[in-house]
Amino acid sequence: MEKNNLLGVVKKELDKYSLDENLSGRIFVDLSDIFEACKWFVDTIESEKFESLSQDELETLLINIDVNLIQHISYHLESLRKDFPVVLDAIGLPEDKDK
Repeated sequence: MEKNNLLGVVKKELDKYSLDENLSGRIFVDLSDIFEACKWFVDTIESEKFESLSQDELETLLINIDVNLIQHISYHLESLRKDFPVVLDAIGLPEDKDK
C-alpha cells in the first residue's frame, strides 16, 4: 500500500473517534515522517555499493543513518507514545490491569 493510501486510512480511522484535530494531526505527521524516514533508508541502502565505499564515505553513511533514520524515528515514536493513551481511551479499549 502506498504512503498516501495508508496514511489516508489511518486518518479516516482516527476521525471516527472525534479526536482533537491537533492530536490527530500530530499522529498523522508522526506516521508520515516515520514512513518517509523508512523510505529514505530503503532507497539509500538499495543505491549504495558498500564494497566501493571509502572509510570516510562509510562513516558519513552511518552518521546519516543515525540522524535521518534512528534519531528521527525515535523522536516520532516518543511523540506517539505520549499521544496513544488518549487515542486508546477514545477508542474505548480496556486498560491493562497489570500496569
